[in-house]
Amino acid sequence: MEQKLKMLAEWLSKVEKSNFHYDSYSSGKLEDAIAQSQVEVCNKIGSYLEEILEMDDEQIETELKQK
Repeated sequence: MEQKLKMLAEWLSKVEKSNFHYDSYSSGKLEDAIAQSQVEVCNKIGSYLEEILEMDDEQIETELKQK
């Protein structure tokens, strides 16, 4: 399972506008902003996953207790 999560984190970190079928030649400013926002969200989720996967058990327990 951890390997699958690492792969997902890597994929999310590499998302680009083209992954959302954004075409800079036929799309407007709103579509550009939406596509860029989607990229940023995916990249951020990928970063969070990578950070969590790097934590040891003690760090995870500490984070869970704080919530």
